[in-house]
Amino acid sequence: MTDPDLLAPFVPRRGRAVAMTMAVLAVLLFTAFAFLAPHPSRGGSYGIGDRIAIIGIGAVIAGFLWRYVGIKAVPDEDGILVRNLIQSRRVPWREVEAVRFHGGAAWPVLALHDGDEVAVMAVQKADGGLAGTESTRLATLVARGGGGTPDPDAADPYL
Repeated sequence: MTDPDLLAPFVPRRGRAVAMTMAVLAVLLFTAFAFLAPHPSRGGSYGIGDRIAIIGIGAVIAGFLWRYVGIKAVPDEDGILVRNLIQSRRVPWREVEAVRFHGGAAWPVLALHDGDEVAVMAVQKADGGLAGTESTRLATLVARGGGGTPDPDAADPYL
């Protein structure tokens, strides 16, 4: 299993672009509002503390969205490092029983031998045709890694 294309990182496309755009907009809009809101000397009620809080809220929103930008899955010869929105986990191929696609789910999951499941948010249904290609590549990696076999319903889970 030394095909470099097969071992390329999985990275969402559309969701990542939307999250980047919204993070930048959150910072810009909240900062603009903080500076444009009327000051008490002009009959308003937004003091310096309020302005700092507004900018801080924008920064927190942008930080959360930026975490979404970091979603990826990096395969190698021995397993895959899955970085999702909240948690990152390294999964050896030998522990993976199957790749499953639950109905209208937005991403596939790795079903592990111990009954646990690991979502692979880096392969997203929102990416259209690329999602089908990437999910097939993920199932191929699992099969080649010796951990299990692809789910028989996984041939084209996004069609």
